[in-house]
Amino acid sequence: MNYQMLLECHVTGALIDEKEAQLLDIELYTQIASIKLSRNQGCLEIAPDHICKSALVCKGSFWITCLAAVLDQIIPAGKGQKTRGSKVFDELVSHGYVIVD
Repeated sequence: MNYQMLLECHVTGALIDEKEAQLLDIELYTQIASIKLSRNQGCLEIAPDHICKSALVCKGSFWITCLAAVLDQIIPAGKGQKTRGSKVFDELVSHGYVIVD
């Protein structure tokens, strides 16, 4: 099952188990690495509104942002560690996908 399908299941209230969460975490870091190489990644497409809402991110967010947010909900970052959402945001900014003033 791919990460988009797992996020769709999460929206319906299905729990993501530990093994699935670990796979999602690996997928996230694979996606982060891939955005450095190509702008044609599926994770850089806009996620559907219901996915953004479930992930508690702004409407119109990228799939990768939703994935990071859901993982932060399921497996919170340890004390003193950056959240996955922050790491993704930093990568998106550094590669020009998000512009900040």
